[in-house]
Amino acid sequence: MKWYGFLLIFLATLLFSNFLYTVRLDFTTENMLIKHSFALPEGQLQLLDRPAESVFSVQTMPKQPLILFFFASWCRPCRIELPTLVKLSARHDVPFIGIAVHDKPEEIRTLLKNTGNPFQMIALDPEIIWAKPMNAGKLPTAFIIDANGAVAARIKGLMTEEFYLQTVVPFLQELKNEKPL
Repeated sequence: MKWYGFLLIFLATLLFSNFLYTVRLDFTTENMLIKHSFALPEGQLQLLDRPAESVFSVQTMPKQPLILFFFASWCRPCRIELPTLVKLSARHDVPFIGIAVHDKPEEIRTLLKNTGNPFQMIALDPEIIWAKPMNAGKLPTAFIIDANGAVAARIKGLMTEEFYLQTVVPFLQELKNEKPL
């Protein structure tokens, strides 16, 4: 085999290992709410199906507690989680906002047409300017954001209805009772 054959094998292995790191393959059913406290990234993201001048940023987010979901149409665990999110979003406890990572708008539209759309708005993050600083490399990833626009907690594992009702909703109630700065 010539040297370029080894180079091709090396590059293919590198791409495949990067893919495995990006897509969560553990399908963990153990959910955890991990309290954090850090600011959101300053970058602006384009919104799906909104005018070009409409952007998503810390300044344009609703000034109330919400859940920020990082997802993708190509992510199998995200596809599994979406029907649960559609059901939970109908409760209107807090806004659900989606950030599509490395995805194409037409693929997102197709996915949401088939599963329903749980998100109040969807931001596009093709260059991972939000996903990377928030350490949202493994999808799906969710964060609870407080009324001040800061991360209050990270949700580990796929969102289940039981976990949402028993753990997330009480935490959201605590956040709603806090006074914004």
